[in-house]
Amino acid sequence: MAKRWVGGLAGFVVVLILVGCGSQGATGQVESLSPGEMKETLQDSDNVYILVTDASEEEKRDEYIKVVEENIEEINVKEINAQNQKILDGDMDLNEIGLEGNELFQSLSYYEGGQLQNRISLKTQKYQTLEDREQAIQKFINETSS
Repeated sequence: MAKRWVGGLAGFVVVLILVGCGSQGATGQVESLSPGEMKETLQDSDNVYILVTDASEEEKRDEYIKVVEENIEEINVKEINAQNQKILDGDMDLNEIGLEGNELFQSLSYYEGGQLQNRISLKTQKYQTLEDREQAIQKFINETSS
């Protein structure tokens, strides 16, 4: 009897894991890159989504990554933290990487051929509600991915 109970429990856990993996497989993800990796990505990619954070607090940075991950499907986004030590030390500049323009920080940008095509701010003060921000992100993704 105990073997059946343990076997049933193990089967249930496997099902939960598979369901969790399946639901995560349908979503995109955010990959954090170093300044050098970001420069290479912009030069080598036909099109790329880039999240630029400048949060020195890991918790705030994670918040922006999470809001993007929750609102993208099947799109991979590259993230760079402008508080990276190479940038802070002056070893590399965001313009040198290829990132430029107004409202760069806390933004999600779409680049084609290394050139900025469109950008959306993720700052909460730009939106009346968090739902408005989520809708704006989804609209941005729909417009740039089609």
